[in-house]
Amino acid sequence: MRRAHTSLLLLLMLFVTSFPLYAKEEALPTMQELLNNHQITLTSFLSSENESSDKKRPTIIAINQPVILTIDIATPRWFTDGTVIETISIPNLIAQQRNLQATNYSQMEGGQTWSHQRWEIPLFPQQTGQFIVPSIGIKITVSVATGKNIQGVLFTQPHRFSAQRPTVKMTAPEEWVVSSDAILTQTWEILTSKITTKESAKPIFTVGDTVTRQVSLQASNSLAILLPTLIPIQQDKAVLTYTNPVQLKDMNNRGKHTALRKESETYILQNGGKITLPSIIMPYWNTTTQQSEILLLKGKTIQVKHSLASWLKAYWALLALALTIIVFFVFLIKKITNYYQTNPYPDWLLFFQATKCHSSPEIRLYLYRKLFKKTELLELKKYQINNQEAWNSDSEDVQKTMLSPHKLWRFWLKIK
Repeated sequence: MRRAHTSLLLLLMLFVTSFPLYAKEEALPTMQELLNNHQITLTSFLSSENESSDKKRPTIIAINQPVILTIDIATPRWFTDGTVIETISIPNLIAQQRNLQATNYSQMEGGQTWSHQRWEIPLFPQQTGQFIVPSIGIKITVSVATGKNIQGVLFTQPHRFSAQRPTVKMTAPEEWVVSSDAILTQTWEILTSKITTKESAKPIFTVGDTVTRQVSLQASNSLAILLPTLIPIQQDKAVLTYTNPVQLKDMNNRGKHTALRKESETYILQNGGKITLPSIIMPYWNTTTQQSEILLLKGKTIQVKHSLASWLKAYWALLALALTIIVFFVFLIKKITNYYQTNPYPDWLLFFQATKCHSSPEIRLYLYRKLFKKTELLELKKYQINNQEAWNSDSEDVQKTMLSPHKLWRFWLKIK
């Protein structure tokens, strides 16, 4: 009996000592409870590239100018897994997360060290008007005092901003560069069969030579897909144009974001003469100075020497016209020559020959012949004219003296 009581007492003591091991574990807090108890914080705000990130106010920006959505998450413990931000999808707005990793830093608050994650997402409006950034879900994993990990989703506050055309000149925003700093450059590559002897001398271009134009545009705080077309379309038939693929690149160097667009075209010279490759004039809205500017690259004028084939190709129409005229006149002269071999020459031609030879009898003969044919008169003085006295005087001079060819022709033309 004593042994039975001893066994029962030992079982009771074992049950009492093992009770905490089987007690129900305390429930872990949710992410929302951590937020409510100030065990985690989530803040978000909008700012422009030109503003301090501490200015938490809506901003009015230009089309294609970025407005930065900043999301800051903080915990007094630490983050134990990657943070996932919901994709932002807003009509007529491009949201592109430049950095896949957050900016991590620590900050003392009330004698306690808080771990922070800061995310910056640029938003590029594509048209004017009001834009609403809705609440965005953030998946977060943090540790708690028990050593466990808490995972959950918190949401940012919705934000609002507006975009506008900063100048009335911006009638076609897709043709503008909108940036805090933009640089437009170009290079020329010339391949010619003629080699110049002096470095300072201009190259000698002939048909078949090639000229390659490379244009680059670098714009800070922009996206490569937002940069406009650089090289205008070449419509001159004197060149054959080959366009190389466009190069687009977004770069990030120590927090400085730069968009790059490169275009290259090769021109094969087809005809001789003067060929002009146009200048590039690009409108630019400077978000730093808040003023409109112009980015300019000068074109190039090329003087191309003809080859025989290109010369014939360029002037074949004029050559054909000149040949047709020559053939026509040759045919006409031949017909006239054949005609006058069997027919008398016209009086005006005979009168001309007489004046050239200064033959007074022949001159008077052809004058009287014309007078008779036109009026059937036989005497010059009987011909009636407005200034009869001058006519009679000239008639007597023709009979007595030798007039100059000029006066003889004036006398000839008065007979009608």
